[in-house]
Parts: sequence; structure tokens; C-alpha cells
Amino acid sequence: GGAWSGPSPVTGGMYDPSTMLPGVYTYTVAGVAPCANATATVTVSLQAAPVAGGNGTLTLCANGAASNLANALTGSPAVGGAWSGPSPVAGGMYDPSTMLPGVYTYTVAGVAPCANATATVAVSLQAAANAGSNTSLTLCSSNSTTNLFFVLTGAQFGGTWVGPAGAFNGNFVPGVDPPGNYTYTVQGVGPCPNAQATVAVTEIMAPNAGRDTAVAFCSSDNAVNLINLLANAQSGGAWQGGFTGSFVPGTTPPGTFTYVVPGVAPCLADQASITVSVTPSPGAGTDNSLTVCDQGAATSLFAALGGTPNAGGTWSGPSTVVGGMYDPATMNPGAYVYTVTGTAPCGNASATVTVTETGSPNAGTNGAVTVCSTGGAVNLFSSLGGTPDAGGTWSGGLVNGMFDPAVNTAGVYTYTLSATPPCQSAQAGVTVTVVNAPGAGTDNSLTVCDQGAATSLFAALGGAPNAGGTWSGPSTVVGGMYDPATMNPGAYVYTVTGAAPCGSASATVTVTETGSPNAGTNGAVTVCSTGGAVNLFSSLGGTPDAGGTWSGGLVNGMFDPAVNTAGVYTYTLSATPP
Repeated sequence: GGAWSGPSPVTGGMYDPSTMLPGVYTYTVAGVAPCANATATVTVSLQAAPVAGGNGTLTLCANGAASNLANALTGSPAVGGAWSGPSPVAGGMYDPSTMLPGVYTYTVAGVAPCANATATVAVSLQAAANAGSNTSLTLCSSNSTTNLFFVLTGAQFGGTWVGPAGAFNGNFVPGVDPPGNYTYTVQGVGPCPNAQATVAVTEIMAPNAGRDTAVAFCSSDNAVNLINLLANAQSGGAWQGGFTGSFVPGTTPPGTFTYVVPGVAPCLADQASITVSVTPSPGAGTDNSLTVCDQGAATSLFAALGGTPNAGGTWSGPSTVVGGMYDPATMNPGAYVYTVTGTAPCGNASATVTVTETGSPNAGTNGAVTVCSTGGAVNLFSSLGGTPDAGGTWSGGLVNGMFDPAVNTAGVYTYTLSATPPCQSAQAGVTVTVVNAPGAGTDNSLTVCDQGAATSLFAALGGAPNAGGTWSGPSTVVGGMYDPATMNPGAYVYTVTGAAPCGSASATVTVTETGSPNAGTNGAVTVCSTGGAVNLFSSLGGTPDAGGTWSGGLVNGMFDPAVNTAGVYTYTLSATPP
């Protein structure tokens, strides 16, 4: 029946730690007089309850990193608790690689009268994606298709491939797909990431010895390198049996020859065979020439062939050949072909006899020619009569029949044509007459005074001109004299007429007249002593020529009263002789 008092109101004598303060609570029982009230106290203290947080869940990848279990609890769990569960927990960390999944309990110890607090984390593991391990693969370009998945150890199915060329179906086709890195990716389920593994593919080119074949040669064929007959065969291989690869028809025994190209692992060596047969070639001899006279007897073409031709062949050429003979009387010269039919693969053999007919040479008939002593060289061949053959030689040291009047003398020159046996040589002569050319001297010049006496134009000519020629020019020339008083200067041509075949000769005297200079007439001028300089040329009378000089040291005829003295100043013009 007493009443309570303290830090917090007390209801029904109950202390509720969740709503009331700790401290001293007093219980009072009222006394009945003369008794006083009675009191007693309860001192209340509170102990903090432990906090383990709220339950949580944790899902990890089976190959993931260790995770702190406390991070999976909710609320604000106190530190310092202890973990228990399917596997021992060290440092509050869960390691998927060493620990079992399940429920792990976190316990925080309570201090009396508080009980322990607990919370749980339910751990589950997600299996990691597995793409296998990186590896490498070396293939030969001739290998069959390879599924790269089976090169990866332990890889899961269902992944995707990417190669150097992009998306890849996993089947590598040597010789088609490019070598390089091919990456296989398996999609991971959260929280596990994707898994990848790479196959580094190296491709070794397979050796190629070509394809087996057979070939037939003619014994006269040129040497051949058999590797060139094996389609697409690689160089660098070797022929079995010590064969060098060069087959010489007619020398190398025929048979089967095997070519081997070694392989680089994983490629095996490759080989190919070529079977060679040889057929003897027909013989038509060798080309030759035959020279006959157009009047000679029939000659054997077969005997004219070089080498050792087979008999039984046929002849063809400009004329029909009978009995293998060439008859100049009925046949035309030219190339006569002897053909012997060959057996395949040998073609026909042929050789040519080139027949040349040498006719009796034609030197033409005797001739004559007259030339001028100053004329150019002439070809005496043109002066022969008839239709002479070219290619002969001339007497008198003439080269190619050229007669030069400046070098050679008049006379008879003989043209000789040599004959190819059995034909005879031929000759014809040309009589050469040389006519002396006229002489007009050489060009020259003549300078005379316009007031001088008549002068001989003939004497002005250079060289040694012939007399008796004629003059022409700007004025009529009388007696070969130039008279300045009556004639005009210019080019005067002296011409001497020549006797055929010489043409006329001419030379030119170019006449120049030098006139007497005109200094004008005497004059006078009066100037002021303080006046400016005056040109005395203006004070000359008449029409004086310019270009003269003045006495008294005047420059250009200028008289300056301030410098020069009064007196007579003379203007002088020099004359060109004569």
C-alpha cells in the first residue's frame, strides 16, 4: 500500500528499463499516529544490452575474394563478437575457396543480467564460370578443321568465340581462318564475372611439292628444270636419287623422278613424282648456203646440207625440186627447206639451203665525161654505158668511183667487177676530160674620194683574175675604171665567162666614196663680257658638217666670255683619205 518516488514516475511498483531512468527510488508507507511514515530505497542501475545486428544473407562467387560477414548483417552490430558456423571463421572473413556455405551466427556476449545477443548470415555460393586456361596451338595449313573448344582444359560449353577477324564459330579451318588469338568467353551468373581463355593459334605453311605428272620430250629439246613442270611446287626441296632437277633430253636417262619438300612440324614432308619419256628426234642436218653460177650445171641440195641429215625427207622452195637437185637453168634461187617428219612429241626437223645464183657480172660499156677543174667530185659509174652492176672497183685509186678534179688527173679509169666462181670478171672504162675553170679573182673593197681621179676596178680585185671579163654595177663601167665624178659607189661585179662544163666566174669590188669635209665659211660674233657661253658653230657660214674640233681649247665649240679671250677660233674637220 506504500507509494514510490524517484527519477521517473513509478506505475504499479514496476521499473521498466526501456522507459525509465536509473537512480534511487524511495518506497514510503504512511504511519498511523503516533507512528511516523516508514521509507526504504531501491537504487537502480542499468547494464547496456549487447547488439548483434539483424540477420542477413550473403551470396558469393565460388572463386571470388574473401568477404567480411559483418557487412552482411543489418543494423549496427557491435564489434568484438564471435562467429560460428559450418566452417571456422577467422577475422570475420568468409573465404569461398576454403569455407562451406550455410548459416553463420554472430554472438555478442551480454553482461549480467543481460543475455547474449545473436544474429545470423545465410551464406550461399554461386558456381564460377569456367572458360578453361590460356593455351597455344600450332597447326599445319593442310590440317583438317579443328574445334578450338577441345583445346581448352575443363572449359564449360555454351560460351562464345572472338578471333582476329571478329565473331568466330569455334571451328578453325587452316588455310582459311587467320592465325592469331582466339578468345572463348563463358557468361558468368551474378555475382560471378564472365570467364575468358585464349587459344593462340600459329599456322605453319604446309610444304608443296606440286602434283604428280608425266611428260614426254624429244631428244633434241633443250634442257629443262623439272620443278617447273610440277604445278605450284615450292623451291628448296630435293630430288631423290641424286638427281639435280635438270633433265637434258638425249643425255639424261628417262624415268620417274621424285621431288621432296621437307615440312616444318607439325607439317609433314610433301613429295611429287614426274615420269619422263624421251623420243629420238629426226635429223634434217643444219642450215647451209649454196652459191652457183646462173650458167652452171645442176647441183645436189642434199649434199649442201650441214651435219648428218636423215634421208627420205622432202624439199620445198621457190621452185619444184626433182631428185634433190638444183638446176640454175630452170629453177629460181632462194631458200630451199628440207623437212624430215618427226614422231610425237618430236616435231618435224627442217634445215635450209639458201641458194644464191651468181650471174656473169655486167660492167656496162665504155663511156666518157668532161668536168670542170673547179667542179665537185663526180661518180664515174653514172658515165658507164648499159646497165652495169654495182659493187665493182675503180682503177687510179678512186674510192667508190668518185673523180675529184681537185685531186685526180684526166685520163681513162677502169671499172672492174669480180665474179664469184665459176663466173668470169668484167671491165669497162670511162675517159675523163678536165676543162680549166675561169678566174674572176676574189671579192675586195675600194675606197675613193668623191673628187679623186678614175681608179682601176680590175686592179682592186683580189687573187689572180683572168682578163677579158665584163663589169656590171650601179653605173656603166668603161675600160674597167671607176670615175667618182660620173659614177655611183656600190657593188661592181666582174664576170669571166667559162667554157662548158665550167660556169662563169665572178667577183665583187665594193666601192665606197669618201666626200671632202665641209667646215662652212668664216663668221664673226660679238658677245658681252658678262654674257653667257655661246656655241661658235652657230656663227659659221654655209652648211658645215658636225663632228669637228675647235682651236683655243674650246669644248664642243662653246665660247665663255668669263673664261675665253677674244680672237679667231678655227673649226677643223678631219677627212678620210684619199
